Amino acid sequence: MRLVRMSLGALGPFPGEHTVDFDELGASGLFLLEGATGAGKSTLIDAVVFALYGKVASAGASEDRLRSAHAPAAAETYVDLTFATGAGLFRVRRTPAYPRPKQRGSGTTTQPAGVRLWRLTSPDAPGDLLSSRMDEVGLEIQRVVGLDRAQFVQTVVLPQGEFAAFLRADPEQRRSLLQKVFGTEVFDRVQQRLERMRADATRAVTEAEQVVARRVAQLCGAVGDLAAAPFDGSEVPLSELLASAPPAEAAALAGTVLDRLSRQAHRAQEQAEEAATQAATARTEHDRLREVAARVARRDALRREWTALEAETPSHTERSVRWEAAQVVERVWPWIEGERRAGEAMSGAADEHARARAAASPDLRAVVGEGDPDVVLKALDGELELCAATRERLKRAVALEDGLAARRDDLAARRESALAARGTVQREREELAELPGRRAGLVTQRDGARAAASGLAPAQVELAQAGTRLVAAREIAPLTEQLDVAEQSALAREEDARHAVDALARAHAARIAGIAGELAAQLVPGRPCAVCGSTEHPAPASHVRPTRAPEDPELAEAARAAAQDALQQAVTQVEVLRAAVAARREAAGGDAEQAERAVAAAQVAVSEARAAQDRVAELSREIETLDQDLADRRAAVADRASAIALDEERTEHLAARLAEDELEVLAAADGAPSARLRDEEFARRAGEARRWSAALRVLVDATDHHRTAERERDEALAAAGVALHDALRDRLPAGEIAALRHELDRYDRERARVGAALEAPELADLPDAVDGTVLARAQEALDAAQHRAEAGQREAAVLADRADATRTATADLASAVTELDAQRAAAAPVVRMANVATASGGAGTLTLATYVLGQRFEDLVAAANARLTGISDGRYELVRSAEREAVRTRRLGLAMQVVDHRTGVARDPRTLSGGETFYVSLCLALGLADVVTAEAGGVELGTLLIDEGFGALDAETLEVVLAELSRLRDGGRVVGVVSHVETLKTAIPERIEIRRRPDGASTLTVRA
Repeated sequence: MRLVRMSLGALGPFPGEHTVDFDELGASGLFLLEGATGAGKSTLIDAVVFALYGKVASAGASEDRLRSAHAPAAAETYVDLTFATGAGLFRVRRTPAYPRPKQRGSGTTTQPAGVRLWRLTSPDAPGDLLSSRMDEVGLEIQRVVGLDRAQFVQTVVLPQGEFAAFLRADPEQRRSLLQKVFGTEVFDRVQQRLERMRADATRAVTEAEQVVARRVAQLCGAVGDLAAAPFDGSEVPLSELLASAPPAEAAALAGTVLDRLSRQAHRAQEQAEEAATQAATARTEHDRLREVAARVARRDALRREWTALEAETPSHTERSVRWEAAQVVERVWPWIEGERRAGEAMSGAADEHARARAAASPDLRAVVGEGDPDVVLKALDGELELCAATRERLKRAVALEDGLAARRDDLAARRESALAARGTVQREREELAELPGRRAGLVTQRDGARAAASGLAPAQVELAQAGTRLVAAREIAPLTEQLDVAEQSALAREEDARHAVDALARAHAARIAGIAGELAAQLVPGRPCAVCGSTEHPAPASHVRPTRAPEDPELAEAARAAAQDALQQAVTQVEVLRAAVAARREAAGGDAEQAERAVAAAQVAVSEARAAQDRVAELSREIETLDQDLADRRAAVADRASAIALDEERTEHLAARLAEDELEVLAAADGAPSARLRDEEFARRAGEARRWSAALRVLVDATDHHRTAERERDEALAAAGVALHDALRDRLPAGEIAALRHELDRYDRERARVGAALEAPELADLPDAVDGTVLARAQEALDAAQHRAEAGQREAAVLADRADATRTATADLASAVTELDAQRAAAAPVVRMANVATASGGAGTLTLATYVLGQRFEDLVAAANARLTGISDGRYELVRSAEREAVRTRRLGLAMQVVDHRTGVARDPRTLSGGETFYVSLCLALGLADVVTAEAGGVELGTLLIDEGFGALDAETLEVVLAELSRLRDGGRVVGVVSHVETLKTAIPERIEIRRRPDGASTLTVRA
């Protein structure tokens, strides 16, 4: 697994966006990640682990640390990582959940966590999106990397607190990691498969034995009561013999039992067949006698039916005559019925015609008259034409008459509206005459407001000056307080300076006294003084040892200078404050109360001037609006007066048209009250004539139709040779005709049936009667023979069923015994191989998976020792132990100890010091990378990131460790070191520099 490139934004202490090109950075095989403590070095390690697994590197840390507190609220927090594995080149972009501003409204909402995974053809290619689901991406990354998060931080990324986890892990944890790294899960799967096969084989053998036991029990149930009886001279019951015998012997004994039962069943079947033959003979005789008795009884019944039919012959003849007469009447009845319906229709038409003629007016009846229908119809047609022509002439007059009332009302309304409109125009003209006076008043008010508004600028100047005086007056009090404090501070600094001067004087005096004492102690009588050159020393200074440490003159001088500087600063501060207080008093020109009153008065003046200015604008708008309204209203009054004159002219024209139409309607009425009433009178007369004409035509047609129906009826009766009164007498209802036909058919069928049956051959040559005692004896003989046959058949069936069940049970038992032998033969090699693979059954102490992984573990220990020997100067060596470590574990083979060659003692890895633990763990990590890279099918560890421990090494050991790390570049691997040790900064030129900004955020720079 190799890191290629990583981009991040708004992550941890990094508010901005940064990109790290690991290919360029790790070109030399070794790079440094350096920066101050807490600047964000471990955050980059967390970014790598978070991008791959959605968790930070340290198991105890929270993902809440990922969101940068220094980034803008809308900035996106993300990690975009490109990495390469044996499965190809991939890119993953992951964002944690973090609060962001709402897109609508105020407040924040939680941005959900997200992830996307691409497969790339090159680092800069867009790639194919594999998934954007958390679960799918997690499983796919774990598959292509070959490690889960816990294993990743033990082999590729070694974060703080977890670097030595592999060294201190118990064998079970090492086993899980090494299986993933070396890809040896196949041996675990083989072992588990053998365990399942052994369990399956053992279960199959047990099930086969259970099947054999069930087959033995099935056989005992099949043989029935024979199972409880001793067999073949033995005193032991057959069931116990079968249960205690080995499977093969039980199968042989079952065959013997089957032979015996088969012979018994054969003998019982022969006896049952003989009894059945006897029963069949008795049944044949019994059936013959019963058949003769049945034919005799049938013949006697047919003779009785024939006698009854002979007695019914006269009634049959009379029914036949009635049916024939009814058939003749049915053939001519349609013409009789047709003539009757035609007569009824003619009578109804005559009644309707009489009612229509009676409903007509007397003058219409007088004009039309009575007589020949054709003449009457012609007169009625003439009346209809006259009415239609008259109504056509009245159409225009009726339409005009219908609209006269509305037109009169409209004319009156128009005249009234014109009168009201003229009154409105007059009132508006009077109102317009008042508007010029109102405008003059507004102009006067505006001139006064302009005069008041002209004082705004002077009032604003006065307000600004009064505000300046007020601010100065208000600053006097706090500045005075500060001045008092500064004066007190200056007095204190003056006292400090005086004490410092005194201390300096004492230090100089003590120094001089000490020098004099030292010189006096060196004086020798007769020798010259080193100071004055005199050989006489009348009063040498005495050297007194001080009771306390003497003061250093240089320190005292420094203290004096500092005190003097502090005094000068305090005095300067007092002078500055005094000048400020004097300037404020001069600017205020009085106290704060006077300044506040001046400000209030100036504010009132400004407010009044601004109000006057607003009033000028308001009055100007009113005058402008008034002028526009006056012009608009004058134009509207003129337009309205013109419209009124035009409406009056149109009204007079409408009045003339109305008078003309009224004369036309009066002429059309021709003496009637109105034209509409005259039109309605002609409409009524036309309706009467139309109904009379229609009824007369229907009567003429009905009369013609009745004459035709009467002629056709007489012709049909003559053809049938039947008089009308005979036909009316002989006609029968349809139900009665059908009943007669049914009785005639029934008689004919019964006579034919009985006659044919009496002539049948089976009724010939029969005795006159059958003796009942002979039939009873035949029945008794049949019952006895059937009873014997049934008993024999039941006995034979029981024995046959028992033999069949025994035969099936014997075959099943033999099959079960064969299957048991086969299962035992097949299970033997499986159990033997499973015992070896799982180290059970006395086959060893190491399982197959542990043995194979142990060999890889030995390679790992050897690779780690190749570096550990040099780093520890030959002191330490890792050895694989067959004993369990001081931890709880279930398996042997992956324990580890550290041999101290200086003491010759093998130690638990957890007893090493911090520095020793670091470089031993480092050797293990590097050795693991060596072995995995060289091992085909394992996980490729192309990048190693180390985030702790270098500060625990002395300079010599650190130099050796760096030499080992530098040698990794020969194998194509890249190691990233996270540290703030100064030695590493000069030893490793390629690095990522992380610097903290004044605001607490961090930024990074890549130097490759």
